[in-house]
Amino acid sequence: MAFLNRVTPLRILLLILLVGMVGTAVASAQDDAVFRAGMAPPVVLDPALHTNDPETALNRAIYDYLVEVLPDATVSPNLATEWTISDDLLTYTFTLREGVTFHDGSPFTSADVVFTFQRLQEVTSPALNLLGEFEVSAPDANTVVFTLAAVNADFIYGVGATQALIIQDGSTEPNVIVEGDNPLVNFNGTGPFSLESFSPGARAVFTTNADYWGAPIAFGSMEHIYFDDIVAQVDALLSGELDFIAKFPAAQADRIEAADNVVLIELATSQHPVIRLRTDEGSLGEDVRVRQALKFATDREALNDILLQGRGVIGNNDPIAPVFSFFFDDTVDNRGYDPEMACALLEEAGIGTLETTLYGPNSFEYEDLAAVLEQQWESTGCFDIDIQIFEEGLYYDLSNPTNYFDVQLGITGWGDRPSPQILLREAYTASGIATGFNESRFIDEEIEALVAQANETTDPETRRQIYAQVSEIFRERGPIIIPYFAPLFGATSDRVQGLAMAPFVGRTDFRSVSLDG
Repeated sequence: MAFLNRVTPLRILLLILLVGMVGTAVASAQDDAVFRAGMAPPVVLDPALHTNDPETALNRAIYDYLVEVLPDATVSPNLATEWTISDDLLTYTFTLREGVTFHDGSPFTSADVVFTFQRLQEVTSPALNLLGEFEVSAPDANTVVFTLAAVNADFIYGVGATQALIIQDGSTEPNVIVEGDNPLVNFNGTGPFSLESFSPGARAVFTTNADYWGAPIAFGSMEHIYFDDIVAQVDALLSGELDFIAKFPAAQADRIEAADNVVLIELATSQHPVIRLRTDEGSLGEDVRVRQALKFATDREALNDILLQGRGVIGNNDPIAPVFSFFFDDTVDNRGYDPEMACALLEEAGIGTLETTLYGPNSFEYEDLAAVLEQQWESTGCFDIDIQIFEEGLYYDLSNPTNYFDVQLGITGWGDRPSPQILLREAYTASGIATGFNESRFIDEEIEALVAQANETTDPETRRQIYAQVSEIFRERGPIIIPYFAPLFGATSDRVQGLAMAPFVGRTDFRSVSLDG
């Protein structure tokens, strides 16, 4: 017993040292761990103006939202810890999180929020489609007040809009790379990661923000690695070079599902491609008969079967997706595939054979979609279609002469929205023209009135009745074809834990991720 008494303290000491060494090793491994995400190259870096997934992913790593719109469309606190709404629904008051700092050490205050939202107005950010008309003020350093010009039932989604990332008060050149010793000085946010290096078209490297206000990040650094080709992304994931990818076609999903070292993610979403005609004066789709002819010439069931292996859902050729189950009307007569009617309408419009070009991006399955559409339309005998496909970033770049907003007939990928009202306001009302979202230039007095009416009500049944009228208008004269509402595919390496992919994939929150091995 005397021997045991003598050695027990030594054993305890050794055990304590061993546990400490293991803990240090685990912490060191986590500090050295690198999370690697593959995506297309970003184009528009300004956080107030970006619209696509790669630049959204880059910016949400560096900056924070006032509130977070979660994958299930609920809203949670972030830089704002709480908020109240006045009885008349015109005043929103936010209490800000204290003790938050920017990467340069400056404190976060209400002045930064006021500056951010006023800048959204100044640059005509796409976020204004959700925010509407408002004034913003700061009664003190920890409080922000928004005063609305009219009731906006979805205003809280505007506060958490993709472009509403909080930048520092007085930032004149956010995300502009400069010359000198600190070229990334303008990438200064409160977010969980600091931008360490940026090679356009190649990669962005981030380090974990040790002073982040939220829970500690479970890895030391993150890389966004850019690819022009989605198949190359899949190859890199399967070979162990990447930890996360998304937005790949269904054919690649089958390939990933068969692999051993990766995990496939599939989400039902409101994501969809739009085949749209411009409708402004002198444009191809000014004549409603041309719009209807294209609809009758399109076999949407076949498109879903061919391009998505039947994994998509056929909707009503309007933006109200089946995933919005309460608002979706499954009794609508969609006037299915009828090539004879398509040709008769063109003949009635005095066209005979419609010769035109279909434009689109190389993302998702859209290049294949264009090819199948060409085959379907030309098989009617009254269409002669040329196809032009652009790299995704170039197609959505408004400085490109043949960008998505200006072409007569184009395919556009629309990401998930938490509410159908958001998409209607963004893409199918007059306000969406200035922000570059109403690409069809579709301005319809009845739609304008109905969307405005829906904007002012919080009653779901009232909105459901409004959306039924909207669906009927799109059926009669809408300038769009929505072939299907597609699931969003993503995939991780099997070492990734805690990743919840967002339906708008650029908003996927990597703060909760941890890595095994």
